[in-house]
Amino acid sequence: MIYSQVDTFNIFEDTTITIKMRFLYTLLLAALSVAVMAQSNYHAGYVLKNNGDTLKGYINYREWTQSPKSIDFKINKSDKKEIEFTPQVIKGFQITGMETYISYAGTISTNKNAFPDLPSGLDTSVTQDTIFLKQVTTGRYLTLYYNSDELKTRLFIAEANAIPVELKYYVYYNGERQVVNSSIYNGQLLLYINKFSPGNNALISKAEKAQYDQVYLEPVVDEINNSSGKAGNMKKAPSSRFFVGLAINRTQVTVNQVEYINAVKSSTNASPKINLGIDLFNNPHVQQLIFRAELSLSYIAPRFNYTAAANSNNNDYTYEFNQYTAAITPQVLFNVYNSDRFKFYLDVGIAFNFSTYTNNQFAFTTGDVHTVNNPYNFASYWNNFPFQAGVVVNRKIEIYASYSSYSSYARYAGIDNSNQSINLGVKFLLNR
Repeated sequence: MIYSQVDTFNIFEDTTITIKMRFLYTLLLAALSVAVMAQSNYHAGYVLKNNGDTLKGYINYREWTQSPKSIDFKINKSDKKEIEFTPQVIKGFQITGMETYISYAGTISTNKNAFPDLPSGLDTSVTQDTIFLKQVTTGRYLTLYYNSDELKTRLFIAEANAIPVELKYYVYYNGERQVVNSSIYNGQLLLYINKFSPGNNALISKAEKAQYDQVYLEPVVDEINNSSGKAGNMKKAPSSRFFVGLAINRTQVTVNQVEYINAVKSSTNASPKINLGIDLFNNPHVQQLIFRAELSLSYIAPRFNYTAAANSNNNDYTYEFNQYTAAITPQVLFNVYNSDRFKFYLDVGIAFNFSTYTNNQFAFTTGDVHTVNNPYNFASYWNNFPFQAGVVVNRKIEIYASYSSYSSYARYAGIDNSNQSINLGVKFLLNR
């Protein structure tokens, strides 16, 4: 007797999976927070003291999601104690070949300018502060700077040897809760164009359309400078990299019930898995936080053999199918230990699986062999939540292991197929 193919969702199981995943993500985030606080990443650089002296040594280069309020410095990399410098006590610092910061003391805006957290009405409030500004690009005439804190992102511009001036941008809700933009920075840029590149109508049009973001303003400033810019002698690291890889995919398939045999059956398969994808760096130089998108191809061929009594006879039963899966898996990867030559990372993501099935059949022997083709239909789309850990050697070779808990792709009144997988593999990182 074949069970009817009626889809039914197991709410309790979904809730259990959700709770487990929330616990896993919470645990991972807690571990990453501890790692961020403990991790050091000293690179050669210098600080420029207020008296004009240059102090060479090593700076703890963190993956700053906001502009640093202070830096840790060592004269020798092996020193046990570091020296803390704030923008109040130095003119600036440089991490050799990577980033340059200057200290700025003066007026900064305090209005929020990121939708949807906007003020009601125009907010031109300011405060006096001393902060670090990151040098984005520089050239013959102008230098563009960037600052970010828990309140907002700010952009500054300065003529050669002049004090930086903030590029002003106001966005707010009017009385009808409509969003109003006051892009004063566009006019500020036009003044510099008229001064240093007069009559450049194409550049004027670009400046008028430029959004308040360093990605859009950097090429405008470079063109005013008539240069490809970048931050002086700073090298521009690639913001992404591609990879290809191969893994051994060990999958355990469980079926809670085949025909009228009320027992969990399992089948373990080992098969190759290929993958490729792209990594996007939060900071290309540090490469501690990475957003990964991966495409993988895999297959399994589970087979369930068992004997059961029917009509006073012991009959042999076989249930089998082939599953071919293409998975798209966005992930967040964090290097808990992060150096140029060796990295150890943790990674979580969600896999969007697209599967096709062949050889789907149920066979039983009662003297003769009887075969039922396509006794069950499986979901062509399903998802699971892989957790991964690995190491990267010399920024070129990645060795990893991943685990995905049981995820179901066929739920009927009489059958529930689920996969649990463990992968061991290697990825080849094609550039930095």
